Amino acid sequence: MPRGAAYCFVRERSPAKARRAPRKPFQGGRTALARKSGGAVDYKIIDADGHVLEDDGLFDYLEPSYRARDHQLSWDRLFPSLDFHHTGGHSTRSKKSFGAGRRVGPDQWLEFVEAANIECAVLYPTKGLRIGNISHPDWACYVARAYNDWLHDRYLKRSPRLKGMALLPMQDVDEAVLELRRAVCELGMAGAMLPSRGLRFDLGHKTFWPVYAEAERLGCALGVHGGAHHGMGLDTFETFVPVHGLGHPLSLIIAFTGMVYHGVFDRYPNLRVGFLEGGAGWVAFWMDRLDRSHSYHVELNLRGKYHGPGPDRRPSDYIKMGRVFVGCEGNEEGLPYQIQRAGNQHFLFASDFPHEIGPDDILHEIAEVAAAPLTDQDKRAVLRENAKRFYQI
Repeated sequence: MPRGAAYCFVRERSPAKARRAPRKPFQGGRTALARKSGGAVDYKIIDADGHVLEDDGLFDYLEPSYRARDHQLSWDRLFPSLDFHHTGGHSTRSKKSFGAGRRVGPDQWLEFVEAANIECAVLYPTKGLRIGNISHPDWACYVARAYNDWLHDRYLKRSPRLKGMALLPMQDVDEAVLELRRAVCELGMAGAMLPSRGLRFDLGHKTFWPVYAEAERLGCALGVHGGAHHGMGLDTFETFVPVHGLGHPLSLIIAFTGMVYHGVFDRYPNLRVGFLEGGAGWVAFWMDRLDRSHSYHVELNLRGKYHGPGPDRRPSDYIKMGRVFVGCEGNEEGLPYQIQRAGNQHFLFASDFPHEIGPDDILHEIAEVAAAPLTDQDKRAVLRENAKRFYQI
């Protein structure tokens, strides 16, 4: 694969879904929405995690030998399958999922952010969530570059309200470093997505540290995102709901724990990492469980150094440092408790549009956050300020 490395100036560093019953469309516009929520949200929201629906236009960005439409490579084989559950049944929410049956592109995204009073949205892939499952390093490089160029041309060029997170070929770390640099410096991406599952090693492994060094140098965000949940003990389920409901948070817990206990956040003290689409409810559980285990089982390696935090630091301290961010949604009744335990500086409001969320749903979800028993400062942090800090918007 061609290795064209771009260089750019380093950015200035900043200081250190569960299934619901179908909703009726909300009537009355934003004024009524403000009354419903118990108070107006008088500032624009930042959507920390939305999705693009990739199309066959990606073929035009592949290496020339793959561009011919009569090639044996079909559209559905650009990325591996997410899992074996997406086609096994019928979803009662299918009319609202994935754009309510219509193709969602940049036009529909701009309509969505305007209707929801969203200043900008940070876009993650759909099919590209599977990139960690690609076994061939060269193919991972080709697909990542093609996706990033496609996203830039189709969405980022269209409007500054649409921000992008790049795909990286983590199967080839040297190329991943170059692609991160290119995506941020040449394509204007806010950072890059890391798959929570699928790679040969967990995300804390030293194999991946050059990517973290480059992200810290560039001052860009890394967003760990669930989606492909093979090999997590969920493969025996016969339905999609438990795989979806458990797979997202469990994969984030595994990824975050690996990064803490392999020393990523100690080695790169200015690295910002988000953990997305697993909700916020796992945070307090993780803090309690890991702090307790750590208090009994602090380990030394064969060189006499600590595995992960030493005895003078708890795992929960890494969440409270302000460099770890967690995506949350509107219907999370436990969000006030999570903020009470961890602080308000970590949680990012995410629409997930157009997956499980449609234009009507997002108004309800914003209203749910606005009506939650949180301070105005908490609400503003969740709906805007944390995403602004994480993505350096």
